[in-house]
Amino acid sequence: MNAARSSLRFASYAAVAVIALLLTGGSPARADQQSDDAALGLKVYNDLKAKYQIVPHSRYLAILRSVGARVSAAAQPHWFVERFYVVRGNEINAFSAPGGYVFVDEGLLRTLNNRDELANVLGHETAHLVLGHVDAKNQQEKRKNFILNIGKAFAKKSSQGTQNTFDAASKVGNYSFLNFSRQQEYAADELGAKLAAKARYNPWGTVWFFEQLERVVGDAGYEQYTQQHPSTSDRVDRITKFLRANPQYSHWHNAEPATTGLL
Repeated sequence: MNAARSSLRFASYAAVAVIALLLTGGSPARADQQSDDAALGLKVYNDLKAKYQIVPHSRYLAILRSVGARVSAAAQPHWFVERFYVVRGNEINAFSAPGGYVFVDEGLLRTLNNRDELANVLGHETAHLVLGHVDAKNQQEKRKNFILNIGKAFAKKSSQGTQNTFDAASKVGNYSFLNFSRQQEYAADELGAKLAAKARYNPWGTVWFFEQLERVVGDAGYEQYTQQHPSTSDRVDRITKFLRANPQYSHWHNAEPATTGLL
């Protein structure tokens, strides 16, 4: 009888342990990784804030967070709480950092013509997070280098007069987690469009954004700091073929709204 009770008690403890592991992502190591990712994302935010690159009262902030919340909900389940911030500067760029942080430049927000385009941009950045692209770049050695080098990207404090010319290379040059491959970029484009559609935004917004990007900056493209940056025209072609090849998106039409900005 005592042996039976001990076995039952052990089974109960084991069940509780399994549930705890599932709630933390499946393993103690995974929980540690998530904790590290959250700390790194917060470090990026704090560094940008210390250099006055975060714009806390931007006219675009409410729109960014409203659209971002819907896209983030469409991407569930994910362990992180996704946070969206406006970053000072004229670059047409955005990037996601470990732990669910998404940073969008003022220049990009000024370039967008509608919320469908914004949803697809945020879908792309969220896709990098949920597909594990950011985690994949956070190997232990790179994390050590990141902690050592992150301050170098912001070593020289910008004056108020030069903040608007604080470029993407200065902002993210030492962030090893941003060195995405071309295939990862394509995958994020595709999942980003899916997430936008799931959040009830038009997935053709990806195409409209890239076409607008080509008109403004040519084929140099979006996320210029990536390792193997694909051309904008190639991304337009690929996402167009994807949307046309999938019947579930047939009720969405490639007819851009007659709007000229987010505001």
